[in-house]
Amino acid sequence: MFAKRILISVWLCLLASVGFSANVVAQGHTTAPEAAAKAAGEGQHAEAQHGEHATPKTMDMASAELFKRVFSHSVPYAIFTPSISPDAKINHLFTVYNVQPWQWVCLVLMLLAFLPVVGSFRKGSGASVGWFTRVMRGFCLWVRDEMVYAVMGKEEGRAFVPVFLFMFFFIAFQNVIGMVPSVGHSFPAAVYTATGTPYVTGAMALVTLSMMLGLGIKKNGALGFFKGLVPHGLPLPLIPIMFLIEVISLLVKPFALTIRLFANMLAGHLVIASAIGLIFLFAKMQGGAVTSYLTAVPCLGLAIFIYIIEAFVTLLQAYIFTFLSINFVYQAMHQDH
Repeated sequence: MFAKRILISVWLCLLASVGFSANVVAQGHTTAPEAAAKAAGEGQHAEAQHGEHATPKTMDMASAELFKRVFSHSVPYAIFTPSISPDAKINHLFTVYNVQPWQWVCLVLMLLAFLPVVGSFRKGSGASVGWFTRVMRGFCLWVRDEMVYAVMGKEEGRAFVPVFLFMFFFIAFQNVIGMVPSVGHSFPAAVYTATGTPYVTGAMALVTLSMMLGLGIKKNGALGFFKGLVPHGLPLPLIPIMFLIEVISLLVKPFALTIRLFANMLAGHLVIASAIGLIFLFAKMQGGAVTSYLTAVPCLGLAIFIYIIEAFVTLLQAYIFTFLSINFVYQAMHQDH
């Protein structure tokens, strides 16, 4: 019963991280779109004084400005700040960033995708279901059998299947949504990969860390858990050093989860954006000559090639994050292994 309560609490933490993760952005941080808006405002002020265009054309931009505009869609930025208090700092705590709506979209899509799956399981394996439901059922069984049960065993792993199913598909849906091409530079036209920011991946890694500590202490006791960090039979002078190393190792695991997922998802988008930015850079270097179209061909080919690789990485990174989380939690519970 206690284990079920812990799993329910962890589930709620995962849901809470959807709304909270983006709001931990430091106050006063100026994102790329905000900087661009500020620059545009300064440009309009200059236009009023000097009669010049506020936004320069592509051929008039500096090379750094070209890439800054292309990369701007990969940076979290505020899209709505409610006016619920005369204190601007309080209002900032409730700011909605472009990260959060896409997480809510993921939750809605998951609900629509898996409600038929839940119904099909209740009807039994012989029930007639659509092809999409069969595919999603296969994914659910694969996560259960090849990830959770393969590490934790059937008896112990059964209680953990729901939370790790949610973790895997929540990450996968966010990654896949990020593959949808953007048609603009602001929400909702600019589709954002929520897992491309450490605020989201860090919140999910904290959930894994809380499970490691909570379930590890429940299984072994507080004293037994920290005592189990140190291998048996060590000489007495080495025990403090090994204890410190193991504690650091315990904290490094969720940190590695945070960086691995965030860096892999952001890197692919930046490479694609760089390839697209090169098209404009070469056009600027050639003064908009006809030969600019020739340089666009290899740049576009590179962007498509990286896009195909990213399509594979979306599921791979969801698998790695979830599978490592399963292993970390199991190791915390069974330190003798």
